[in-house]
Amino acid sequence: MTLGDRTSHLHCARVYIAQSRHFSRAGHRDFAFLLLQWAGDQRRQAAATKQEGLQIDLFACVS
Repeated sequence: MTLGDRTSHLHCARVYIAQSRHFSRAGHRDFAFLLLQWAGDQRRQAAATKQEGLQIDLFACVS
């Protein structure tokens, strides 16, 4: 996975959390908790992605 995928997972998690707040205020608590579960899944997927920093690119050029 790339950094864009990680960013995408985090964005989805934020959207699910915002929607959960909306639905819990509207009285749909069951769906709000489902959205929170989905947000947790997205956060776990984002955390599972391999993060490569710029340091790796710097040392890749050294022969």
